[in-house]
Amino acid sequence: EGGSQPAPAPRRGSPPAAMYVCSQCGPTEVDTDPTRGDTVCVSCGMVIEENTIVSEMQFVEDANGVSSVVGQFISANGTGPASSSFAKESREITISNGRRKISHIATALGLNSHHVEAAQRFFLLAVQHNFIQGRRTQHVVAACLYIVCRREKTSHMLIDFSDVLQANVYALGSTFLKFTRLLNIQLPLVDPSLYIHRFASRLELGDKTHAVSLLALKLVQRMERDWIQTGRRPSGICGAALLLAARVHGFRRTQREIVQVVRICDVTLRKRLVEFEETPCGALTAQELGASDLQHIAPSDPPSLIAARKAEAAEARLVMRAAEVGGN
Repeated sequence: EGGSQPAPAPRRGSPPAAMYVCSQCGPTEVDTDPTRGDTVCVSCGMVIEENTIVSEMQFVEDANGVSSVVGQFISANGTGPASSSFAKESREITISNGRRKISHIATALGLNSHHVEAAQRFFLLAVQHNFIQGRRTQHVVAACLYIVCRREKTSHMLIDFSDVLQANVYALGSTFLKFTRLLNIQLPLVDPSLYIHRFASRLELGDKTHAVSLLALKLVQRMERDWIQTGRRPSGICGAALLLAARVHGFRRTQREIVQVVRICDVTLRKRLVEFEETPCGALTAQELGASDLQHIAPSDPPSLIAARKAEAAEARLVMRAAEVGGN
């Protein structure tokens, strides 16, 4: 009792000294820094442990009475320290929400896991480039999935994503174009042939669906040779080809029915039909269209060149008429 001092209480959060053995001094007294996770030998200064990972949470209180967490939080993916508040960072929440929305849209559109994984990688690039700032996440997600569909040449159009998300298709298109320019992604041009079978199955053609689709594919290829496809939306090309192919096979499908299936306006459909009528194939009968090989017919001039020639001819007639009136 006389002169004996009580043993100092162990430091909160520090393991017993007997657990540590210094490689230089043997069993020794150690000093533990809970904030850094380091354990140092008091005798020689040897660092026994560093970056210690513990499963329990400990808190310390500073001079102002504010409590804070001891140490750093290691995220589940092991990439490094996360927020010291043990809450997910905003970026992690955004990535998690984006992945969930990608899976939801892919399920609605019938895309497989390969497309989902590729779209998630594009979304991660969007987050890393801060592309999502100031934009709706669902628009960026739709752009990522549409890029994958274009690269994989699936039969999905941007308006399909608009239907699923109930969003403006032009807003989705703007986000898609800006994202491809940011990443400098070169995508293949959309081939209208990818959508022929999809649209034909919605026209209720029965057992002739395959035959109508084959003729429509031939007409699409012919339109490409006649420059009608260049600079045009694929849905308009598909609509004109399907309308002609259906009537060749005896189906009296109206323009309104075609418009409702391919999702274009009637003016666009009529323009494609007029352009096809002005080509050499436009002079063929329904039987000749179904039986002949359209690829052996000479190609036509581009529609824009034909329209320019017509405008020049009309202007020349007006000039001649004005000259005749002036001469009289």
